[in-house]
Amino acid sequence: MKKPAMSLALLFIFLATCCCSLSAGGLASQPLLGVKAWYGYSPDFGPGNGDPPDFGNCDNAGVAYPDNPYHGWPLDYQPGEMGLITFGFCALYPDGSPHWGLDFAVPEGTAALATAERSIVLQAQPCDDDPLCWNFGMGRYVQVDAQIRADDYDQCVSEHSGNPDADECWRNSGWLATYMHLSEVSVSVGQILRVGESVGTVGNTGNSHGTHLHFQINSPVVGAIDPALTLP
Repeated sequence: MKKPAMSLALLFIFLATCCCSLSAGGLASQPLLGVKAWYGYSPDFGPGNGDPPDFGNCDNAGVAYPDNPYHGWPLDYQPGEMGLITFGFCALYPDGSPHWGLDFAVPEGTAALATAERSIVLQAQPCDDDPLCWNFGMGRYVQVDAQIRADDYDQCVSEHSGNPDADECWRNSGWLATYMHLSEVSVSVGQILRVGESVGTVGNTGNSHGTHLHFQINSPVVGAIDPALTLP
């Protein structure tokens, strides 16, 4: 007698089990720098505007980078409360793909904060004309580049009447921080931010299932890194 074909339901369970069985020693440990695909946010997961940040490598989990200019709690809500983190760096989605930031579950409208001494806004997507605001799954989002002091900072400040905020005395570091799923964006491209200033408020836009902030830090060399090492 001919054996019955595997049902679609059983096939789905089999595939899901295979995906979920992937560990840091499997798919998640493979180099993924520059690949923007799979679950979460992706140019193929449109429509959208802007440019999603690159992915990284799970080998970056738990690694501290001394030149990382981001330090501090990215929310105006219960600073240091690690229990607010509901999904960590390189945690696996059900399809086996890694998560390249930290998810913070906080009330809608909570201010998301800049954590570098000085940064410049590279991208700000408020979706004024798009109520769905998909943006490749990122929803309303802001991306900043942390600025660092110029090599001749003291001399530069002196040459600019002692002004420590002279633009010429700072340069972009290439270290990016991206804030996703915002309910509102309160900054504009080119705006200079100081540590603790708000970039917008937490929401549930894009590929999001529940109000939260996806906070991601990207190194100019190794891609997405573990933001947990930058928290207080």
